[in-house]
Amino acid sequence: MRDAALSRPDTAYDLVGQYSQDEINGFDETLVDRLLDRAQLAQVTRVLDAMAGDGNLTARLAAYCRCRGLAMPQVVVLEYSRVQTEFARVRLAGLPVRVVWGDVLSMRERETGEALPDGPFDRVLIKSALHELSPDQKLTAYRALFGALAPGGLLVNLGFVFEDPVERDEFAAVTRVKDSLAGLEFAAAQRHFPLKAELFAGLNQAGFVDVRTADAFEYRIRSEIASRAYFSRPGLEHAHVELQVAQVRALNLRRMGRIRFERETTVMTAPGEIIVARRPTDMEATGEAFRRYPYEFLRHVKCHAELLDRSAGWVEEGADVLDLGCGPGLLAERLVSRRIRYLGMDLSDRFISTCRERFAGRPEFRFEVGDVNSASLGDSVHDVVLILNTIHLPGVDALRVLRAAIGSLRPGGRLIVSGPNGPESWARAEPEIRAQLERDGLLEAHRAALEEVSRANARIITPRGNYWSAEGMIALLAHLGSSPVTDVETAIYHGHGYLVVSEV
Repeated sequence: MRDAALSRPDTAYDLVGQYSQDEINGFDETLVDRLLDRAQLAQVTRVLDAMAGDGNLTARLAAYCRCRGLAMPQVVVLEYSRVQTEFARVRLAGLPVRVVWGDVLSMRERETGEALPDGPFDRVLIKSALHELSPDQKLTAYRALFGALAPGGLLVNLGFVFEDPVERDEFAAVTRVKDSLAGLEFAAAQRHFPLKAELFAGLNQAGFVDVRTADAFEYRIRSEIASRAYFSRPGLEHAHVELQVAQVRALNLRRMGRIRFERETTVMTAPGEIIVARRPTDMEATGEAFRRYPYEFLRHVKCHAELLDRSAGWVEEGADVLDLGCGPGLLAERLVSRRIRYLGMDLSDRFISTCRERFAGRPEFRFEVGDVNSASLGDSVHDVVLILNTIHLPGVDALRVLRAAIGSLRPGGRLIVSGPNGPESWARAEPEIRAQLERDGLLEAHRAALEEVSRANARIITPRGNYWSAEGMIALLAHLGSSPVTDVETAIYHGHGYLVVSEV
């Protein structure tokens, strides 16, 4: 099914034809290189040039890489205008570039409706284009750009960034006159120049972090250059005069010196910035989800309690226990009556703080903030290692963690692993969980917590996670040297998870 965004009217630039965006905007020769500097292109292999026009940014990218001895990344050039797309194909012929006639709102090809290929991207670059989207399209675009990036990837945007709404509105009014005179009615209605606060808030809402201004510059738009690009010869003089009349009305811009009249032409300046935003790594996103995760609510979810009870049953008196992904200590609570030595590790500092307060006065129960990917688990030091609902998380190096866990077990030690068996596991189990809460008279009191758990799981149970069936996990553990299997449970979370206990 074709995305609704694909039905938008054709872009104004189908009518404009060939033009030089950089010349119109008065960009100096170094500005685009400054954008590319901020993109940190060393070791980058995939780039999306979004809303790319005639491919001028990618052409500059190729020259930038040649001059600096960098490997040219694979680039997808995405442009909504069919005419500009064709110009880009001619301009970029011979480069490792795929030019796509497509829509940034849907990340789909316009002709076929197919999803954009070759993602995710290490970098998304945009040059002076986001203002072409209307206010109600911008958040959709930010989210699409976020989705196109690989975790940890950067969005680098060069564009108009106003802080004064009066200044922005007067500039937009002049621009609308220019578009209307050129017959670009869709562009006149569509364009929206964001305030800096709006842009930063939208990027944050889409999920970006570390949103910052990396560089500032000024657009310098000379009226005679813009007029030659947009108006045909017969109407050029009339359009030029009307454009200057619109500039006369922009009193605030004139007072601030942003519009200067020089004989028959004018020079209009506008603030611009190169803004960098980052998609969080998977581990960062997981950590953020868990910082808000209402874990205590899981006490009321019987299928989770059953998982904890069954896992605790395999921990014997006197054992040295390592619990990777210990959360706020719900499993540890089930072990406090036993004479064991327990170490709980979790990425969430909030969970570890909660555990330390809860188990204060129990020196045999210790808790550490740690990343399971990099933590040193020791060699042959534990009797039981538990990895409950952790190995599936995006960003977890499952094979490394399982090898390290097996290596940390003494001979005869037990490894207990559980997890969802697919990215839809929570969604499939949720109706049963909701029904159980309703039967127990708990749904109304905990509805908000259930909704937050559902949102959190949507962020952390993603297609990039690590999923196995019980049989798959058994085969993997055998391959890694852990056997035999002493317990298998496939009814975890109403049949949408597994629990495997194996020995070394």
